[in-house]
Amino acid sequence: MAQEGRPLIDIHAAAEFLAGGQKRVRTLLGGMLTAGKLPSSLLFTGPEGSGKELMALHLAGMINCEKPGHQIEDRCAACEKLSTLEYPDLHLIYAIPSGPPEKSIPVVIESRREDFLSAGEFGGRARSIGIGQVRTITEKVSRQPFEGKRTLVILCEAHLATIEAQNAFLKLLEEPPASTILILVTEFTDRLLPTIRSRCQEVRFDFLPEETIAGFLETFYSVEKNESKKLAAMAAGSIRRAIRLLDKRFLDMRNDAVSILRMILEGKARKLPAEAEAAAREYSREETGQLFGEMISVLRDLMRMKEDGLDESGRQRLEHHLGGAAIDAAAGRDVPADIRKIETATRNLGRNVDIELTLTQLMLDLAGKWY
Repeated sequence: MAQEGRPLIDIHAAAEFLAGGQKRVRTLLGGMLTAGKLPSSLLFTGPEGSGKELMALHLAGMINCEKPGHQIEDRCAACEKLSTLEYPDLHLIYAIPSGPPEKSIPVVIESRREDFLSAGEFGGRARSIGIGQVRTITEKVSRQPFEGKRTLVILCEAHLATIEAQNAFLKLLEEPPASTILILVTEFTDRLLPTIRSRCQEVRFDFLPEETIAGFLETFYSVEKNESKKLAAMAAGSIRRAIRLLDKRFLDMRNDAVSILRMILEGKARKLPAEAEAAAREYSREETGQLFGEMISVLRDLMRMKEDGLDESGRQRLEHHLGGAAIDAAAGRDVPADIRKIETATRNLGRNVDIELTLTQLMLDLAGKWY
């Protein structure tokens, strides 16, 4: 459910808003569409929280809108249905736990209708996109669009598709219906079959500008202006991260990420196995991935500080969290290599490697100590 005090998110308006923060991508897609050269298969890649799924919905609106250039308050019927995910020519495929899809899919759709950027409907349960979901969609797109010009299929978190599902989707990519646009969305292209990647035109997204994130929080989450600017600066280009920062549990997780990094930088390796054990008890697999994301965010701030690219407020925040000793110790580290190690650990989580083992190996590897 939407959290108390927050408005339900108008999906169509949110998509248009975030599209404004991805001007290069919007211009590219708009140019393809105008020239009649929009590929039938697209691969949306780039950082988590950069608005890829919402841009896919924005594209659906660009293609099927009955009033091009309309204002939000004067929407056509197609855009109105897109905003509630009820458009008959839009098919969203989500990763779900094992079990009957007809039970899990409505849970995801209802959650997205209330807040499209929400997540975690299934807690820490393992999720995947199965071959049955792909076969169902293949059957649906074999027919002509019900209302619009084109049918759109959006494969969200495409990297969570099983090999069987990817092979089934590959057949759809090889012979797509003339009226269908297929969009795969992922941050992890290395987990897609090479044959799938080769059949899609990749569209790379950038980190969102701070002003876009701040404006989004003010417009859709009623965040005060001063607070929105602070959260946008901490969000590191991710709207999902900015929204998570509104949640106390996520703030506690961020503090844990900072604490772990501080111990690593200060050479307190003997404490790390106990920290890994505690974190594995506290956080689900998905939350552990977010913990790793926060560690990466702090390390990126350290890189920016070393390059004099961090503003004064960011510098003060980093010094407050890490302390001078840890920051001094980071001066001689290969921070990009540290980030790559955390990214590898994140991918391992996605492959269902044991959480505590992943945490322990990562922490000790970063510390350069093994006992």
